[in-house]
Amino acid sequence: MLQVLRDHIIEDMTTILEEWGCAAATTTDPIEINEYTDAGKGLLATPIAFQLASELGRPPADIAADLADAFRDRGPIEGIDTIETAGGYINFHIDETFTTQTLERILDEGSEYGVVEGTGTSALFEFSSPNIAKPLHIGHLRNTVLGDVLGNVLAARGYDLVRDNHIGDWGVQFGHLLYEFEQAEDTERFEAEPIDYLLELYQRYGRHETELEESGREADVEQLRDTGREYFAALESGDAELRALWERFSDASRSRFDATYDRLGVDFDTWHGESFYVTESWTSQIRETAIDNGIAIETDDGAYVVPIYDDDLTNVEDPEQADVRTDADIDLDEDDGDYEAFVITKRDGTTTYGTRDLATIAYRVEQGYDELLYVVGSEQREYFQQLFAAARKLGYTDIQFTHVDYGLIDLPEGSMSTRAGRLITAEDVLDRVRENARSVVEENDLTLDEETADEIADGVALGTVRFENIAKRRTKNTTFDTEQATSLEGDTGPYVQYAATRAWNILHEADTDVSEPSAVADQPFNEFDHQLAVRLARYPLVLERCEERYDPAPLAQYLLDLARTFNKFYHENRVLDAEQSRERRLVLVAATVEMFETAFEITGIPMLKRM
Repeated sequence: MLQVLRDHIIEDMTTILEEWGCAAATTTDPIEINEYTDAGKGLLATPIAFQLASELGRPPADIAADLADAFRDRGPIEGIDTIETAGGYINFHIDETFTTQTLERILDEGSEYGVVEGTGTSALFEFSSPNIAKPLHIGHLRNTVLGDVLGNVLAARGYDLVRDNHIGDWGVQFGHLLYEFEQAEDTERFEAEPIDYLLELYQRYGRHETELEESGREADVEQLRDTGREYFAALESGDAELRALWERFSDASRSRFDATYDRLGVDFDTWHGESFYVTESWTSQIRETAIDNGIAIETDDGAYVVPIYDDDLTNVEDPEQADVRTDADIDLDEDDGDYEAFVITKRDGTTTYGTRDLATIAYRVEQGYDELLYVVGSEQREYFQQLFAAARKLGYTDIQFTHVDYGLIDLPEGSMSTRAGRLITAEDVLDRVRENARSVVEENDLTLDEETADEIADGVALGTVRFENIAKRRTKNTTFDTEQATSLEGDTGPYVQYAATRAWNILHEADTDVSEPSAVADQPFNEFDHQLAVRLARYPLVLERCEERYDPAPLAQYLLDLARTFNKFYHENRVLDAEQSRERRLVLVAATVEMFETAFEITGIPMLKRM
């Protein structure tokens, strides 16, 4: 409803500016959504007069006044009550018809409110992507929740989305791990605690390597590394015993991953590890194409690399604007300008993660996707730009690449390092949040039986984790304070859940059918009613903003805003015993509950009927 109204205003404005002969005939979206804070501000406002001031050589306030007159001359706009100007802005105030129609749409459409029909965009959406032989850590927690919610947003915005968990299950680190495992020969420990034991072996290797480096035993360091390389080369060449052992690592990891994903409420459409692209010969295809077409060059030590130049990276994600050099005829011993060597084959003939990522692109392009989206941390930004440039050089010129990067997350006590032995697992965080949530539940309702208290605590804990991982702009680093995040006060998931529970209980206590919005439209609304109705109307535009930014943070902030606005409505108004507006306010509360449930479905936050 609101986006239709906005688009109508944009269309009229474009026509007016064209009639005026303005070059600014809205090449950008001129409509901003104002916070509805007082009666003097419209729900929709445009600052276009400021943009036109230099072109027309007139004060913005005068331009705004003339634009407002031009809008009025075109006749009434359904849903708009008045058009006013203030300080160069043009403010559009909604009418009661708009409010009624918004409530009708929310109640009629339910979870489909704000959903866009299929756009025809087919996308492969990669997120989570842990390495086997380790538990999910706190960084995976943010990636997984962020990716899951963003995937839900994109699906609601019409994407034909396939969610892929791209497992890190191949590489020289598994050569090191296989070697350490054979040296330890503790199969009983592996059977009892497979992932904890493999993590311990991985960390043991890291400590051993560090000790050798710090003692200056460079030859021993190289011997240790060469042993791992040899084991990986044997694995990649098809050694049956190593492959069988690697599969045991992989199966144990999948079981551990599934348990954590189940706690988070996350599912995937496909699970393809890096090994898939090796065993199915996609990496061989990449190597052959790069060498045969002169895209890759051989280094002195026998490796093959694709040179990546700075200008290759310009707009490399966009197939319409990318422009990469395909000439690899250079002399590595001469200064040919600044370039980075994107390695596709090591000197021993084994693949790199770059080879496997290129092979993944080749496979996905063959599947017919229009866009490949990667939810990967910001520290990998440079690598992904180089990966996309290498893919363009190899001929993958029509696909849209999108790196959805995000900032780091840690706990107040600090970050983590797997090899150094300091690992904050996702399960540790979930357990800590669950314990805090249980305490909060007990403090707020001592009459609950154990089973009910546990169920509520589980819901609060999941709401806490999912909200906290999308609450801030995705590119920002964040600290997850588990105690603060489980509070019922402040900018938290439980605060939002509590407001939703309060709204649901009003309807439950009313114990009556909700009227049709149009049937009670004559009952008066005050400013708190209108503020809540306006918040409900904004939801489709919030989803649109999330899609534009590839970021679910606007949705999290919307939920906070909706919760605050509803709580203010609740404290300032009577509902069940209202003298004049009972039925209409129940409609408003019902629409609010529907909106919470719809947004919770997207965010994966549980709707609780008791807290």
